[in-house]
Amino acid sequence: MKIIPSLKLYFFAMMLVAGVTTISIMSFVSYKYFVYGVNIAMSDSMRSIANIENVSEGNPISINDFVVANRWQDLPSIIQEKLDPNDIKENELLKAMDGMPPFTPPIAVYFAIKLNVDGQVRFISTIFTTKDQPNTGFDGPPPFINLLIIALSVMALFTLTPYLILHKVANPVEKLMLWAKQLNKKQLSLPAPDFHYSELNSLAKIVQSSLQSVQTSLKREKRFLGYASHELRTPIAVTRTNAELLRKMISKGISSEKQLLVLDRIERASITMTDLTETLLWLNRQPDKSIPVKSISLGLMTQQLLEQLTYLLNGKNVDVTIETDISIHSLPEALCQIVITNIIRNALQHTQEGTITIQQSKSHLVINNQNIRDDKHEDELGFGLGLELTEKLVQHYGWQYENVATANGRHVEINFR
Repeated sequence: MKIIPSLKLYFFAMMLVAGVTTISIMSFVSYKYFVYGVNIAMSDSMRSIANIENVSEGNPISINDFVVANRWQDLPSIIQEKLDPNDIKENELLKAMDGMPPFTPPIAVYFAIKLNVDGQVRFISTIFTTKDQPNTGFDGPPPFINLLIIALSVMALFTLTPYLILHKVANPVEKLMLWAKQLNKKQLSLPAPDFHYSELNSLAKIVQSSLQSVQTSLKREKRFLGYASHELRTPIAVTRTNAELLRKMISKGISSEKQLLVLDRIERASITMTDLTETLLWLNRQPDKSIPVKSISLGLMTQQLLEQLTYLLNGKNVDVTIETDISIHSLPEALCQIVITNIIRNALQHTQEGTITIQQSKSHLVINNQNIRDDKHEDELGFGLGLELTEKLVQHYGWQYENVATANGRHVEINFR
């Protein structure tokens, strides 16, 4: 099982390690500087009395706590016992102590130095013991315990401070995480809450913007699938019907000329499916870009589309009349095909018995249907989807469009100019 690291624990551990390391290093440096300062002060004190007169062999002189002699052998016996004369070097302080500094105060500290004063060798020594210190009447803990308490207190402060900071930062982060987890379609439309920090607010806006983009993409893809399934039904039906017809014609040995006519309808249907797919993709992804235009005959296109959609009249008593001309117009062919297909399909679907008139003149197309029998027949994909797509295309190209209900039918008029 893989252990996933926590940012909170990582930050807390790093702050704790940094604090303990810093305190330990500073404590060590402080101790070293304290010892160095004591050595310097002691050396200066010894140098200040090194030039005292009347010092001779076998006759050391004591000044306060210091002993000045010309020979090592003249120094106090305890100094000679604690310090090795072979270790002493000119102008360098030699030191030894009884005890375990820094854990406990030293019991005694022994100092000696060798100096050259006007060509004469001088040995200076002194001893400091705790017995020499005045009794304060306070039997408290050893100094090391005090230092340990101070160090632990500072470490606790180092631990508490990042914990409070982390707590202050972690709460808004957890709030952001909970908000992002509970985001739904409704909340995406609302402004993001305030998370107290500009970085978290920026992150919340990025999350919201990304999810809104995903939501928009899903809606766009869903709409595309609806449009595609709605628009491709007719060419698919034409392809299947004519493929079956072509198979029967081949089996019965019908003339190749008639077979080529059926094959031509299948090819037109496949081209229609290709154009419809490309147009729907364009409409779904790049609605701001113009689609190429072609020189087309609206009359011929209307006739061909009506022929492809006549299967919707099977079993119905509907009289269809169509009037077209041969005028040519520069228009986006696939878009015109989608619009005219939807208009004709809706008229055929919603007329159970009655009449349908289709009139095309130049760029003007009018379709009227009169339904004598009052049957409510709604296709499972619905009139609404085709109407939505038609209105979207018409609005995009600025075509004049009218779709109104009449007493027993519907009047649809569109001008592709």
